[in-house]
Amino acid sequence: MKNVLLMTNELATVTAVTAALESNGRLDPRDVCRNLADLTARLERGGIPAVLVDVDEQPQQILTAVEALTKRFVDTRFAVLSGSLNPNLLLLAMRSGVNNFVEKRTIPSDLTGILKRLCPPTDLTQKGTLVTVLSAGGGCGATTFAVNLADELAHLPQGPSVPPSLIVDLDYCYGAVGSYLSLDGEYGLLDLLSRTDPIDAQLIRSTALSSAPQLHALLGTARERLGEVVALDEQRIGEALEACKSAYRWTVVDAPRMPGPIAAAIVRHSDAVFLMMQLTIKDLRVARQMLASLALHAPGATVQLLVGRYSGRRQWIGLDEAREALGLTADQTLTCLSNDYRTVSKAVNIGRLLSEAAKRSDLRRDVQKLAAHLVQTYQSRQAAARATSEAVLV
Repeated sequence: MKNVLLMTNELATVTAVTAALESNGRLDPRDVCRNLADLTARLERGGIPAVLVDVDEQPQQILTAVEALTKRFVDTRFAVLSGSLNPNLLLLAMRSGVNNFVEKRTIPSDLTGILKRLCPPTDLTQKGTLVTVLSAGGGCGATTFAVNLADELAHLPQGPSVPPSLIVDLDYCYGAVGSYLSLDGEYGLLDLLSRTDPIDAQLIRSTALSSAPQLHALLGTARERLGEVVALDEQRIGEALEACKSAYRWTVVDAPRMPGPIAAAIVRHSDAVFLMMQLTIKDLRVARQMLASLALHAPGATVQLLVGRYSGRRQWIGLDEAREALGLTADQTLTCLSNDYRTVSKAVNIGRLLSEAAKRSDLRRDVQKLAAHLVQTYQSRQAAARATSEAVLV
């Protein structure tokens, strides 16, 4: 069974759960956690619909810890495994926010049915897609790209009742998204991260502002707090991003000037990542450093490199030279976005989206192509999820 975690130190329990799920593939050893620290680390990566927790070793202590996890990972369902159905233990489990209590002797007969009820197949197709835009330098157009990508994603046909897209501003220095869209709110993502309560989809929706019918924005913070020194927490960032994915079909994150570990945490929760730069020595150096940092902190992540404000032969540094400077392999590409400076500047200066103020601009066409590719990938993923949902969760 994919994406379902088991926490236990008992080989017999691992064997029983594996046997119960055997019709759809053996339980992956990587999905077996030996302690709460391992379990928490796996949950922080996101995408876990259900967790089976063996409490026999230390029932009260484990359930106390599980209570904190149920409040933090609100999209995950928790089931307790125990050797006996003790009324006091059952009551404690219910108070901890656990969704089900399973006697170990009933694992062979009851486990698959319980998981079906906890995680109906439709859950796999309800999660949204998160796209992160990193930048290697100021002025490369990353915020303009991120905002208009979110807008174009909501415009493309994707079936009935397409909800708005969300643009998330992680620029705590300048609040560029809010400035672009002429938005100013009392609260933002920074305020949510400062709370001790869980961050869920409803909280994200209620905090986001409406820029247009098809586009909502979650600002970094109120304007008066811009420039404050902020110590971001990787775990809380991950929790917030997963809540965004639960609240919106498309979330685009504008994440400039992120420290390496924080950028890696954001990337680990992302379905697509763009790193934007200009063809300057400074940007190429920074981009190479960022790629090296992500390879260290988020191994396996795929990053699509974008060249902003590209003017073809008028560039001081050519694409081949850039590829060599970045140390790219043959299968890694540089995607260029047109230098449509005059038209785009006019739209930005009046706080309008390209779809409103520059419908025929070259840059808009470039953004539309990338948005269409993301939608195609999303639809393929959804089709695969629907086709395999029973095999994943039965």
